[in-house]
Amino acid sequence: IFTSGTAMDLFIVLVICLSCLIPFFLWNHNHAKGKLPPGPTPLPIIGNILQINTKNVSKSLSKVSMITFLPIVCS
Repeated sequence: IFTSGTAMDLFIVLVICLSCLIPFFLWNHNHAKGKLPPGPTPLPIIGNILQINTKNVSKSLSKVSMITFLPIVCS
């Protein structure tokens, strides 16, 4: 199938990577279900910006930071 050793090496590396990643994603997908209650659809780019009150931005940012970083600071 392959004429050069470089293409064969690349193919072998690709097969090894995929054979390691596919079981990981399947295991992660199966174990992630059912542990958390249903919640809102995540918005990765927007994040918590919808929780910020536009009338009092500094207070809203302070509240969001306390909710987000308090477990990290206290642990």
